[in-house]
Amino acid sequence: MPASPAAYLLLHLFLRLTAKTCYECLIDGGQFCLENNKCIGNSTEIKCEKSVDLSINCPSVPALQYAYDDEFVRYTVLPVIAAARRPDPQVCLDNQLPTMKAFKRREANCSSLFSDVKCAGYTGYDETRKLIVLSIRGSHGVHQYYDLWKIGNQNGTIPFFDVGRVTKVFHDNFESLWFGGLGEDLHHLIKTYPDFEIWITGYSMGASLALITSAYIALTGMSHPHNMKVILLGCPRCTDYQFAMWHSMNFPYSYHIIHAHDYAPRVPFFDNIDNISLYHPRTEVWYNNEMKEGDGYIICEQADQPFCSSQIQNLSTPDHMHYFNMDITRWADHGCPKNREDFKPIFGTHQRIIFEEEKDSGGPPIKVIAFGLIGGRDADVERKDSATGGAGCPRRSYGCLGASLSIRRAFRSAISSKYFTASGLEARDIRVRTGLFPSSAGMSND
Repeated sequence: MPASPAAYLLLHLFLRLTAKTCYECLIDGGQFCLENNKCIGNSTEIKCEKSVDLSINCPSVPALQYAYDDEFVRYTVLPVIAAARRPDPQVCLDNQLPTMKAFKRREANCSSLFSDVKCAGYTGYDETRKLIVLSIRGSHGVHQYYDLWKIGNQNGTIPFFDVGRVTKVFHDNFESLWFGGLGEDLHHLIKTYPDFEIWITGYSMGASLALITSAYIALTGMSHPHNMKVILLGCPRCTDYQFAMWHSMNFPYSYHIIHAHDYAPRVPFFDNIDNISLYHPRTEVWYNNEMKEGDGYIICEQADQPFCSSQIQNLSTPDHMHYFNMDITRWADHGCPKNREDFKPIFGTHQRIIFEEEKDSGGPPIKVIAFGLIGGRDADVERKDSATGGAGCPRRSYGCLGASLSIRRAFRSAISSKYFTASGLEARDIRVRTGLFPSSAGMSND
């Protein structure tokens, strides 16, 4: 005899009550399968290609009222971020957001080793939009790069209030800038405009400092997380799991945007000093393309590794330099002109540059191939000569990333001079040619 409708209803109710959510599953020591949204426990008999074993990666997206908007970030937030690079941020704001006014810009020495290492940021306000902005500049100059990657690896993480740990180098940089006047300026604006929304933004290193700043503002009671928008570009990891979880649970509008194979958000992976894995808080927005207008993007349901952009194998310096299909640095240095066309990647993306040395001995030329130099994907530098037998830098090598960046800078001068000298190579006169290839083919027109 078939079961009655009431029996089906009771069975359905029983299954709903006994089905575990992702969080409940993990609390009970299981794993949550993303393929069927079921708790699979620790059984090896049940096959599941993609599963979650950390609560921060339980599937979730921001509520509709906090939804991500490409047009808003591309045309409103990006100028706020770019303006932080300038000593006079109002120039960028006048060209892009004329109702927004820069309040004060602050600089502070943020290195115990170098007097020329400065952290910089500014505050501003917009009475029309009823908002306050705080934007922090990214790293600037080779000494600051040294501080971040060399000194940063030696100092590990430190406690941040009682919500987790942050990397010491970013924490110290935050404190130098905050107590160097930026915090005082923000406090004045909040007191003047108590009902205004607050945007906290930054790019690269500045994004990490902005993330820490947003937490400090909330934890000291200056403003509630629900009154803040946190928008970060190319943000390196700077927090442990506990901090990332706390931030994810308390900031409903917090996005860190990643361009394709940008290397910066993928490092550092681990704090070797304290043996702590580092994590991004929610929510990642991943553009696995050139970030042109109309290009698609993924709102990641998981917070961090091994999902979304963490799955990529090859890292790219050029993807870090270009966001929303623009060279942010050049655009900012020119005052953020209304016409953005001149600041797009020089040759587009998915390309490589061939550097060919003509030896004095008359022998065959040495080819130096900088993959991904102008927006490509591999970020490797490969020596093609008889001495190395075609051997090159290993992928994911920071040395290669640095070499790629150095050649990229030298390439700019080659646009006008046709010849240049690249340090670190045996070459003296290097002829520049371009080779285009589709990203899926991996071949060049040498």
